[in-house]
Amino acid sequence: MRGRVRRILAAPVMAAFVVTLVLAQPGARAQGTKWYPWPVLSYYGSYDVSTKKASGMPATSLVGPKSEMWTPPTPKKPYTIGVSFPHLKDSYWLAVDYGIIDEAKQLGVGINLVAAAGYTEITQQINQVENLANQSVDGIIFAGISYSAQDSLVDKVSKKMPVIEVINDIRAPKIAAKALVSFYDMGYQSGVFVAEDSKGKPQVTVAFLPGPAGSGWAPDTLEGFKAATEKLAPGRVKIVDVKYGDTGKNIQLALAEDILNTYPKLDYLVGNAVMAGAAPDAVAARHHPAKIVSTYIEPALYEKIVAGKVGAAPTDFTAIQGRMAVDMMVRLLNGEKPGKDFPFQSGPVIKVVTPQNYKEFSYEAMLGPQGWKPVFTLEAKK
Repeated sequence: MRGRVRRILAAPVMAAFVVTLVLAQPGARAQGTKWYPWPVLSYYGSYDVSTKKASGMPATSLVGPKSEMWTPPTPKKPYTIGVSFPHLKDSYWLAVDYGIIDEAKQLGVGINLVAAAGYTEITQQINQVENLANQSVDGIIFAGISYSAQDSLVDKVSKKMPVIEVINDIRAPKIAAKALVSFYDMGYQSGVFVAEDSKGKPQVTVAFLPGPAGSGWAPDTLEGFKAATEKLAPGRVKIVDVKYGDTGKNIQLALAEDILNTYPKLDYLVGNAVMAGAAPDAVAARHHPAKIVSTYIEPALYEKIVAGKVGAAPTDFTAIQGRMAVDMMVRLLNGEKPGKDFPFQSGPVIKVVTPQNYKEFSYEAMLGPQGWKPVFTLEAKK
């Protein structure tokens, strides 16, 4: 119950911080220029995994959230950092790649990045990380495929070098630090939007397409959405169907089309950004009344929001999280202590992007530069 209370209260605390820091939000910047200070929510203290109640939520042994402004460190040496992604087949992970590469370039550290073939390829990712650990890297930034099935991997690698998590939460007792935003909170903000957008309607129906079932983050968005609608619109917002699936565009489009055909009077189609970016044409072709809402944002979806074809999407400032992971690793390799000298867990303040307010936010901070191509290696400055 304690973990549940922390979950429900997290989003209102975040909302209050958004108001106080809106004027500090950086505008659009050219690649390679100063992006900080940046508003974040941070957790300090020691990581006791026995107090970790759910994916995406901080262990209750940690103290926070603390509202603060993030700034990068100065490396003491030309470190080389290994990086592991679940995949690089959509623009979300391209934005993380940009954040990591550009921050490493600004700090003068090297990068060696590998990517698995998707959320079903856990064995491939494990092999890639083990190979990274045997190369000339000083630490590994890890975006895990599974919340709970890669604890032993982190334990094994952490005996050689520090491992920091980025984007996707992980249980892992030996993880050194985490640069992430709770996808529970992302789902919560989507739920807040639906609850407020549907005010005045006695009953609204929702179909939810979270994403990959085993990923941790996808189920988190659903739980957050439920918490928000149960709190803000109790009994009024009804989830009529939930369909999980990999974030390949064809898979998500097929799931969305199935939902639209099954529920011709559905009010909201909510879920992952790949689905939300692909669904508008399917909605238009059927003259379907469903409003599309995403649980996060990516470039194709951003364009649909600008065009008014998607109602809303919270942004976790994906590229900034990549930068923060690099900064955390540098601080750690410099000898600083996670949870004491810098946060054990921290992430940017979530904002909700709509057709009415999209101009308020830095595109590059959310999604990286338009046309960014994946970069896998970067030499450290000697």
